[in-house]
Amino acid sequence: MSGRSRVDTTSAEDKSIGFDYQYYYFLNELLNLKRGQVVGLEVLDDVHVERPDGSHLLIQLKHTVQRNAQDLPINLTTMDSDLWKSLSNWCKVIVDPTEGRISIPSQLAFIEKAGFLLASNKSDNNKNTMLVSIDAFKAGTKTYAELVADITSIKAQSKNSTIKSYIDDVLRLAPTVSQGFFFRLRFALGRDQIIEECKKSIAEKQIDASQIDDVFHAVDSEVRQESFATVKARKKIAISFDEFTQRYRRHFDKARSGALLFRELSPVLPDNLSDQTFIRQLVDIDDIAADNIEFHTKFTTRRLHFRDNLERWIQDGDITQSDIDALEDEAGIMWEGKFLQTYSGQQAAVDESASARAILGDLRLRKLTLASQELPLSMSNGGFYDLSDRPVIGWLSNWKDRYK
Repeated sequence: MSGRSRVDTTSAEDKSIGFDYQYYYFLNELLNLKRGQVVGLEVLDDVHVERPDGSHLLIQLKHTVQRNAQDLPINLTTMDSDLWKSLSNWCKVIVDPTEGRISIPSQLAFIEKAGFLLASNKSDNNKNTMLVSIDAFKAGTKTYAELVADITSIKAQSKNSTIKSYIDDVLRLAPTVSQGFFFRLRFALGRDQIIEECKKSIAEKQIDASQIDDVFHAVDSEVRQESFATVKARKKIAISFDEFTQRYRRHFDKARSGALLFRELSPVLPDNLSDQTFIRQLVDIDDIAADNIEFHTKFTTRRLHFRDNLERWIQDGDITQSDIDALEDEAGIMWEGKFLQTYSGQQAAVDESASARAILGDLRLRKLTLASQELPLSMSNGGFYDLSDRPVIGWLSNWKDRYK
């Protein structure tokens, strides 16, 4: 048996990606805000943009998971329900009596301050007679009467009662109002890579390519959390240019500053944590127990967090090998000073564990510097663990003989 089941057809996944598409379109509009503008999510429309002159753009978002033979989103067709439902929604808004728009002058006044945009990942289609007719009317090659005739013909060809009712909503507009509506109607089709559009918008704010993903994830995470909190508080999601700048500017400033970004990467832990040289060193001086998996995991994560960030910075060109060499030299000098202070001139003790733990304890409070930037304490700890794993440093007086 082939094809999708009823459960698959109406799955939450299809609806979820539609919501995500709407959200990321909203995020991209936020990233492109101009001074004096406000962007809203599900306030006046799916997304809307308010301008300083009092005008606003109403945006309907339509997403499809259906693909054609070329594995591209399907076309927006002449009889597409998404097309006619959007037009119907806007026509109802234009004549909304609850907003006092019963008279033609009030409807015209509304339209003069409004723009209408249907954005979708569905592909543009030169066989869509409605889109072709609208373009011809706006270009002046087709009269308004011819446009209405085309719409009437489309209704006659439709066998779907719902679509026919949507078309009736469009045809019911007064001629002067209808003409103004179609002149202000635009389409943005083929917008399938909306997340990439968001990243392009970030890049256009003079953010280096190596930092774009970090800025995107940071802003995306915070906008999502604040949007959730806003809805939970039963408030409307509408963010002005000044509010966006105040809340999220720090992510862009940080990326432009040239400072190293400390990424919370997900390290791949070794299969046997206790086999690591630095863990053996810690166990041998009774810093941690041989079976304390919690600390084995925590300290290994710090070591790999340090190591993985170094590799990413090298890859992105943020640091050079000479920067790493300088850090390791500095760490070695810190260790050497404490090591010599502890063991020079002393005879080998029966139990050096206390002395070894004192060296380790001192270094755990030291912050390392990389490319003139101080590392956080946890990452500095990871740096010392990494050196003791190779091992370049150790805690017992005979560490070289034991672990090299």
